[in-house]
Amino acid sequence: MIPPPQEPATEAAPATPPEKRPVIQRKANRTWILAVVVVVILCGVVAGVGYQQKWFSPAASQTGACPTGITLEGNGAQFVQPLVDQWVSSFDSKTSNQVDYTAGGSGTGITDLQQKAVDFAVTDDPLTPSQQAGMPGTVLTLPVAGGALAVVYDVAGVTTPLRLSGAVLANIYLGKVTHWNDPSIANNNTGVTLPDATILTVHRSDAAGTTFVLTDFLSQDSPAWAAGPGTGILVSFPSAPEQVAIKGDSALLTEVTTTANTIGYTSLSGVLAATTPASYAAILNPSGTYVLPNATNTASAIADKATATTFPNSTGNWSSVSMVNAGGIGDYPLATFAYMYVVQNGNLGFTPSLDKTEVVSQWLTWIFADGQSAAAPLNYVPLPTSLVAVDQKGVQSMSFNGAAIPSCS
Repeated sequence: MIPPPQEPATEAAPATPPEKRPVIQRKANRTWILAVVVVVILCGVVAGVGYQQKWFSPAASQTGACPTGITLEGNGAQFVQPLVDQWVSSFDSKTSNQVDYTAGGSGTGITDLQQKAVDFAVTDDPLTPSQQAGMPGTVLTLPVAGGALAVVYDVAGVTTPLRLSGAVLANIYLGKVTHWNDPSIANNNTGVTLPDATILTVHRSDAAGTTFVLTDFLSQDSPAWAAGPGTGILVSFPSAPEQVAIKGDSALLTEVTTTANTIGYTSLSGVLAATTPASYAAILNPSGTYVLPNATNTASAIADKATATTFPNSTGNWSSVSMVNAGGIGDYPLATFAYMYVVQNGNLGFTPSLDKTEVVSQWLTWIFADGQSAAAPLNYVPLPTSLVAVDQKGVQSMSFNGAAIPSCS
């Protein structure tokens, strides 16, 4: 009898041959490694190109060399031109970047910033909400220095400074006080011989920060002025018996110093730097003291008003901030800040690039550090320390395409 065939248990082939497993594993490993290498290379290429082309910015805490060869464009107030010119010269010499500042007037500076024609604007007045709304993006309001407005005049035979109150000055510009020997002027200037001559008023024809400072002061001291022309960089001056409208700060000063029986307003720094001396008035302050403008009295006014004022942050509404009529006995009442404005998000500004935005930040950082020392020698007032901190925080909030601006040196 033939036995039935038996199945050899050891010869059955496994589902996956053992000798194939190492080969398959090595191929899988090689494929995975190759994919990782490709991703790493691509990431490196993208990162390198991204930084080279300024697609994004590194964290603000990373400090590197500032971009070089950049020229910033600015426009605005003539009131602070001597100080800005000094800043420009020093900044240009200490960095490899340049700043061009055209002092075309506060109104022109604001318009240029709205139209993205400049990197920064300077005025003697805070922006109104409507001016802010016309900007290409959120604008930082950055006080850069304090200063004073001088009331200048030319009256024959008068050698001592005239004393003028805000109420009397308002009535002169309203056309209610028309002669230099008017009792409202004479009563506050005993011992001074005033001529029976018609007062010729001189004001700015263009939008000017100095007009804002004057009209802010007159509005606070004269209800009639507040209800009439009001406050602004360009107001409708009443038709006094005789008046002249002049474009430009220095041109106004020249008109007053070369024309008899005139009165006008201009920056104290411009008066003191002029080759032709000009007479300027002592102005009545809220404490009842007539104060002449000078660096000490202006600094006192800025310090006292700053202590009494809660300032907004740099992106806040500054339109109600006023530095006139500080309360101290020796405070000169026609004090003001000069403000610098920049678009907070640099990619919304003038010919935007990350490099330029970094240099704008560099320029502002320099102003609030090294630049403040140039103020006093030019008859301006350095900022209070508390306000410098507000400005610096504003500069640190600048961005480009939503990314923080790298600090540089």
